[in-house]
Amino acid sequence: MTRRFERHCGRVHVEPQRECFVTRDQLGEEAEHLPDSPRYWLREIILLGDNQPWLLGRTVIPQETLTGPDQALVDLGTLPLGRYLFSSGELTRDYIHMGRQDALWARRSRLRLAGKPLLLTELFLPASPLYAAGSAEIA
Repeated sequence: MTRRFERHCGRVHVEPQRECFVTRDQLGEEAEHLPDSPRYWLREIILLGDNQPWLLGRTVIPQETLTGPDQALVDLGTLPLGRYLFSSGELTRDYIHMGRQDALWARRSRLRLAGKPLLLTELFLPASPLYAAGSAEIA
């Protein structure tokens, strides 16, 4: 999504909002999409295009996914998740669900890095170019 957004502005950047480990009980319905784990890495961000908030992102990663080089997922900071994920040659997607939350588009994907799962939920904010005339690509 970062690459797609870059076509619509001069600068895309990430503002981390929350990064911490959480328990399964703290996940709510997201837990249904991931295997049991003692804890999960949670990352919530705002993705901005030319300083306009375009997307809220929430990534949930079971502790078991954070092994080997993928331990770097806890240190992304302002790096967009997509830049890390798509630099890996071992990324696959189990599914992508699209829907609406009130008037806003959202999508959820369960991805796998070297066969290990993570869950990504994205909510497209009103200023997102997704809502511009003729720009309906979220998949």
